Amino acid sequence: MKTAIISVTMKGARLGQRVKHSIAPDAICFEKEGKTSGHEDITFSSMKDIIGDVFKTYDRVLCIMAVGIVVRMIAPYIVHKSEDPAIVVMDEAGHNVISLLSGHLGGANEWTSMIGLAVDAHPVITTATDVNGLPAPDVLARQCQFQVDDFKALINVNAAIVAGQTVPYYIDSTLVRVAEFEQAALAHVHGTVPVEVIDPVTIHIHATDIDTNRVSFLLDDAPCVLITDKVVPVGANTLVLRPQTYTVGIGCRRDAPEELILHAVTQSLADQQLSPKSCHSAASVIVKADEQGLLTAMQTLAWPITFYTQEEMAPYIEQEELQESNFVKQTIGVGNVCETTALLAAKSQTLLQKKTIYPKTTVAIALVTSK
Repeated sequence: MKTAIISVTMKGARLGQRVKHSIAPDAICFEKEGKTSGHEDITFSSMKDIIGDVFKTYDRVLCIMAVGIVVRMIAPYIVHKSEDPAIVVMDEAGHNVISLLSGHLGGANEWTSMIGLAVDAHPVITTATDVNGLPAPDVLARQCQFQVDDFKALINVNAAIVAGQTVPYYIDSTLVRVAEFEQAALAHVHGTVPVEVIDPVTIHIHATDIDTNRVSFLLDDAPCVLITDKVVPVGANTLVLRPQTYTVGIGCRRDAPEELILHAVTQSLADQQLSPKSCHSAASVIVKADEQGLLTAMQTLAWPITFYTQEEMAPYIEQEELQESNFVKQTIGVGNVCETTALLAAKSQTLLQKKTIYPKTTVAIALVTSK
């Protein structure tokens, strides 16, 4: 979590340092020239010179200045709640701290509350679910690192929760971490009160065996939340949250084009009924780290990719007795790329899909069994 604290007055700079030392020791303080705190900082002469880079580089930003200044400065850089950092604003006297942008997914609401407690400031949070004391599924998504499938559905579900409608949570019982996700959802919805003690009209939680032949109820117009890594047909008001449940190991020939790699990966996911948003990461061997087709394919999928050395892979291949290709071993030093790297990335011993050969590409999928 990369944190920036920006101030434009000496009093604000000192307050920023107080926040840093209280709750954000790794934060970078940006202080205006001639109005610094005297502590470690990065000085700037104009907000316009730094705000673009700060907005794109940091996960959360505390701006100690007037709200109007911040709004004007960040306006050109705002993209979407799924991408924007948490922006929090506080006055230089430390009276009020305001969650301005990315309150739920970005964590600005939580950051606002933390700052308020640290410096005895009044937290100002305006999101409808929070002011009504209701659980928002995008907060759960952030806490559990779920990906949101459709932000229109998120808006519809949050509106239904605020309106007091019943919004069931369905959790795919085939997920390895179903018990953990169920507990997280229960804690999110009910706090520490046992479910059987309270019966809120708004939300109920169900563990459900997700099968395309048995989830026709998800096509109804009624708002609900579904936690699964499977691709199933859903209605416009079903919010699907995607836990990160698998890794993809990829081997490819030299200069394999992006199109062939994407086709191989997409086909593999389709065969397993897996959503691309549930991918924890991709992996390959270090000699493929400069393969432009592979790198571009990962950018298209928005997946991080890890490249393992032959020294990391060889003992694992022997330990797990993975089948090796003599040709590949003679070429790069190890004879099993996709299965080995998928398992290493997943820190697992379970393959959902063994090595599958496509034109100029091989793909394996491993199950992530723990955090």
